[in-house]
Amino acid sequence: MVKSRSIGPSLGLENLYFKLESLNPTGSYKDRFASAAVSHLVSEKATVCLGCSSGNTGAALAAYSAAVGLPCILAIVDSAPEPKLRQMQVYGATIVRVSGFGVDATTTRTVSDGLVRLAADLGTQVQISAFCYAPIGMAGVQIIAHEIAGSGIAIDHVFSPAGAGGLALAVARGFEATDASPAVHCVQPAGNDTIATPLRDGHSSARAVECTTAISGLQVASVMDGHETLAACRRSGGTGYTVSDEFIYDVQTRMAREEGIFCEPAGAVALAGVIRAAEDLEVALDSNIACLVTGSGFKDEASQARMVSSPGGCPSVDSFSEFEHVVRETLLRR
Repeated sequence: MVKSRSIGPSLGLENLYFKLESLNPTGSYKDRFASAAVSHLVSEKATVCLGCSSGNTGAALAAYSAAVGLPCILAIVDSAPEPKLRQMQVYGATIVRVSGFGVDATTTRTVSDGLVRLAADLGTQVQISAFCYAPIGMAGVQIIAHEIAGSGIAIDHVFSPAGAGGLALAVARGFEATDASPAVHCVQPAGNDTIATPLRDGHSSARAVECTTAISGLQVASVMDGHETLAACRRSGGTGYTVSDEFIYDVQTRMAREEGIFCEPAGAVALAGVIRAAEDLEVALDSNIACLVTGSGFKDEASQARMVSSPGGCPSVDSFSEFEHVVRETLLRR
């Protein structure tokens, strides 16, 4: 839990904290899922780890499978970033991209249900990071809430990004098993608004959508854990927020340049929600607020290029005097 030095105070929020899940071994909170899931596969003497991923789940499953000598075979979301695919392959996973998976609700459901059937045929359990498919793995994610509750900071609000909703649901359920009772808010890209708007508008059910967001990791067009996430966030006193992709990219850049926290775009979604909530006066300025920063910026090369002025490299000079001129000009512009 790292306290905001810049963005929080600029919003009038003196007690804004970042929960840095990007510091886990493979760079995202999905290590919690994979460690619990693969440990269970070992205890059940399974012979394969079979699942699907848009990136981070696959990297984590591949790493933990490698650690215990299990083959790892994954169906991959159509738009998964290449660096995440390479990370899976570095750990030795077999990966196959499926057209339309993660974008089209029907295709997403067909692939997910097909994996359940195939896993049963192979004598294993499917590993999809949602309670409706892999509750044992998702139980590992609930520990995030226990860590926040045990941090010594009485958190009033937790902002969580959501694709299928599993993370927000895990955190909300995790807090229900502690003495802490913060409101858990669900923040989604506007192009994958399966839960946030129904939650805000008082509906009892999430909805399938045609996914149009480019934010990797949050492209889940079908409902999956959506109904349960909506109910759990509402029980906690939380609501939903939608944010545009461009705003998410802007917040990602701000986090790097104003806080020194380099996250992938999905890792900036929670803070984007906080900014909306603060601007709309939906959180008290003296609240203790936690943002879940879910993954490392090193996982997404496209977003890195978007954040810098010369993505192809840096300028060069022929002498130190020219370098000194650059230094002085740069400081004058600040």
